[in-house]
Amino acid sequence: MLPTPVQTTLEEGVPLGEVAFVVVDLETTGGSPTDSRITEIGAVRVAGGERLGTFQALVDPEEPIPPFIAHLTGIDDVLVREAPPIESVLPTFLEFARGAVFVAHNARFDFTFLNVNLRRLDYDPLDGPPVCTAKLARRVVWPDVPNVRLATLASYFRTRTKPVHRALEDAMACAEVFDGLLDLGGRLGILTLGDLREAVRARGRPNFGKIRMADDLPRTAGVYRFLGRDDRVLYVGKARDLRARVKSYFYGDERKQVQHLLGEVKRVEGEPTPGGELEALVLESRLIRRHEPRYNRRGKTWRRFAYLKLDPTEAFPRLKVVHRAAASDDCTYLGPFTGSGSARLAKEAIEEIVPLRRCTRSMGARTRFAPCALADIGRCPAPCDGRVGRERYGELVRDLLSSLESPDGLLGALEARMGALAEAERFEEAASVRDRLTALAAALHRSRQDRWLLGAGSLEVLTADGARIAFRGGALARTGDADEASGPITSPCPRERADELSAVRSWLAKHPVRVLACDVPPAEPVDGGARIARILRAIRAAQREREPRR
Repeated sequence: MLPTPVQTTLEEGVPLGEVAFVVVDLETTGGSPTDSRITEIGAVRVAGGERLGTFQALVDPEEPIPPFIAHLTGIDDVLVREAPPIESVLPTFLEFARGAVFVAHNARFDFTFLNVNLRRLDYDPLDGPPVCTAKLARRVVWPDVPNVRLATLASYFRTRTKPVHRALEDAMACAEVFDGLLDLGGRLGILTLGDLREAVRARGRPNFGKIRMADDLPRTAGVYRFLGRDDRVLYVGKARDLRARVKSYFYGDERKQVQHLLGEVKRVEGEPTPGGELEALVLESRLIRRHEPRYNRRGKTWRRFAYLKLDPTEAFPRLKVVHRAAASDDCTYLGPFTGSGSARLAKEAIEEIVPLRRCTRSMGARTRFAPCALADIGRCPAPCDGRVGRERYGELVRDLLSSLESPDGLLGALEARMGALAEAERFEEAASVRDRLTALAAALHRSRQDRWLLGAGSLEVLTADGARIAFRGGALARTGDADEASGPITSPCPRERADELSAVRSWLAKHPVRVLACDVPPAEPVDGGARIARILRAIRAAQREREPRR
């Protein structure tokens, strides 16, 4: 028996045989916790399958007991005339139940009734959540026992005590039912208090029997794979506790996709990651890329990643949205972006300030054609009709490349443009400029981080908890990884490895580390850094303000 309430300590890992439970049943004058009163409390304290004690007390409700309640329970006004009031009974009950997990059949009723009375008398409420034997029965004995009424379950488990609508007898019957449910639940992997909590929280029933697939998974951080017919990988996920996370799928996740997934699952595999959360994030990304699991949303989304490309070898270069990037073509890239939409926003942000041509026609040094409307309003230098020569246009391109390296002026001009539109009450246009500014600032921020991470060569860092983590060209170095897919990441980052790099970047941003060794010292340009950080901070703050408060 634990000396302190296990609801708040060691919840996930305490074996059920070491947990003290108090099985409770109430008789009341009605169904409303606020308007009705308790007439009897019955409780049984159990641990490890052994009954440790019982508690029974009639309670004077200090109001007439309805005739139909008296007929159902046998408790009438005469029987409770000499009984103590609830304020005299509760202290004794609380002492009896101290340090034990609350259990009841349809537990919400009894648990709420007691807590309403405790609050009314200025006591602290009981610790929750309670364990409901009706919900547990739906996990463990359905469909063999579709009717989970206490009398039905008592008959199924052949309990010595039969429920008769009296508190102690019903509590004793419920305790025997609970013992039977725990015995069957143990065969399904419900072995700890954490497992039990998850089981009673579950709502759906399909595929619950497959929970046994998780029995051999370790309780460590790692990556898990759901495999279907022919060992095809259906889904890849990460977890801090492999066993608990995989089991949670079978406890009644209501999402249709999850139910379809579980219906196809034939086997579950888990791979521990000694490097902890970061290694799990990276391995998950690599496995998703390798197997493209049908049920992973990210399975094929990397194909939609996009870049902004500027080819300086063209006579009159322009910004292009492309879906592939090559490290050896001498072009300048910004990205990857998560899709063409965000890449176009960043492109429009740049073109708002830097007047490059936007037409898609191929142009040589002597190509000429009629200018577009943008040329007539001064938004395009119009090399198409010779208004600007190749040398002057080249200066514009060099200015743009310089602005991407030191973007303070570029971002400042966009901020000024947004402010001027807002001041003129052209709010829709200002919002459009804001969205473009956000996309560009976020892309520049990622690009700066990726540049030092990919360019650091061999990099070893020390985490706050003393773990050493090594990177090779931005890729996490894992023992035994020798394939090309786990080698150094080239710059610009290929779209198929963008998720992996994003995982490393995000983890490093949240977990301060100390550099132990590197080929090239990590560094970011000073110019523009403060403005980028301020813009992104303001945007995030505005988004939080717009989010509905719960």
